[in-house]
Amino acid sequence: MTSHRPERISLLAVSLSLGLTACGNESSSTARSGGEELDPRPDVVLVVVDTLRADRLGCYGHERATSPQLDRFAEGAVLYERAISQAPWTTPSIASLLTSRYPTQLGILGERSAIPEEATTLAESLSSEGYSTAAVVSHSYCSTTWGFGQGFEGFDDSNVKGHAAVTSTGVTDRAIAFLEAASEDPRPFFLWVHYFDPHCAYVEHEEHTFGGVGDYRGPVRSGQLFRRLLKLRPELGTEDVSELFRLYDSEIAHTDAELGRFLSSLDELHPGALVVVTSDHGEEFMEHGDLGHAKTLYDEVVRVPLLVRYPDGLAGVEPRTVGLVDVFPTVLETIGSEIAEDLEGRSLRSAPKSLAGRIVFTETSRMGGLTAAVTDEAKVVHGTRYDEVSGFDLRTDPLERRPRSLEDPERQRLAAELEAFARRVKEGALIAPEVEVDGKLGQHLNELGYGGDDD
Repeated sequence: MTSHRPERISLLAVSLSLGLTACGNESSSTARSGGEELDPRPDVVLVVVDTLRADRLGCYGHERATSPQLDRFAEGAVLYERAISQAPWTTPSIASLLTSRYPTQLGILGERSAIPEEATTLAESLSSEGYSTAAVVSHSYCSTTWGFGQGFEGFDDSNVKGHAAVTSTGVTDRAIAFLEAASEDPRPFFLWVHYFDPHCAYVEHEEHTFGGVGDYRGPVRSGQLFRRLLKLRPELGTEDVSELFRLYDSEIAHTDAELGRFLSSLDELHPGALVVVTSDHGEEFMEHGDLGHAKTLYDEVVRVPLLVRYPDGLAGVEPRTVGLVDVFPTVLETIGSEIAEDLEGRSLRSAPKSLAGRIVFTETSRMGGLTAAVTDEAKVVHGTRYDEVSGFDLRTDPLERRPRSLEDPERQRLAAELEAFARRVKEGALIAPEVEVDGKLGQHLNELGYGGDDD
């Protein structure tokens, strides 16, 4: 089966032809009713699909038909080929996405850490610009309990239902309900939509079986708790991993169908919006001997899809390394707002001028703490527990199988940059409030595989 990956083109040439200027959203504005004078700025939609690896989507080269809706969306968007999440688990990753700050700067050091009130979120920034703001989420770790309600007028977490629930349909229903209500509001809106289903437990969906179980007779089953899978880890072979991937792909395909339903309603009710589709992190399937996420900084957990559909029609593939911290300033430039100097990210609308030689950082507090510096060609990782530094040449070893010494000048440079980054983000770091995790909430998170910093 052929993939639906858009042809790689030069974004520099396209940006020059289109002007890359903040533009109005006249078509979206005309959809509003009520007779008031309408704000010409574009609506803004941010879609985060939890635990979604870039390489399991057709538009990123996957051969299985997991993502026909996103593939179609990608044809009219900019596909960022190497987007790096700032953390390999939900709370710090989405917090960085929504604040353009790194997790250490936010004080998010563990599973109990919430977003500090002192941090300015994208929702707060857009609200101050006159936007209405709303969120529809489906995971505890990005709910109001963890501080993610900052700046939102409406925050729907009715689909936070735990590991066993299938919630994409409910998320889409609630998001479409917002789109319908927004037609009566003359203000442009910011809507954050979060889908959870690709996260373990991996559930097979009958409309997306990808061949079914066939002759498979191993221990992997649909809907298994993550703790159960971890116990199976020592005995998992190639066929078992293939079955895990099949179930994971089924989850992605189900979510993709619901996301397509949401995007169709968006285009019908509010055409011309700025739409960002991404993920908080990926997932490991034994590539480096483990399952899940949160504990390492390999590409399978920190490289995520990033698709941006700009109101002016800019489309193509950007191959250079970017970070999720870049989303906040990109939104601000696109709607014509000033970008605060203290944001860590860079606007991707100016990508041809700002991405050459770019270093993006990612970090996790798990396993004693890891930080990494990533470029187009290399990655250097520092483990703070044992003060170990390793490097990878991504040109010759894209799967990060062969750790390299730091004798190479590029890796030496990255190691020095990583050391400077670690010092800088600790200076003036905020103190994150702690969430009380016990009872039903603690049990729920434990079932998802969150139950201790070193598990």
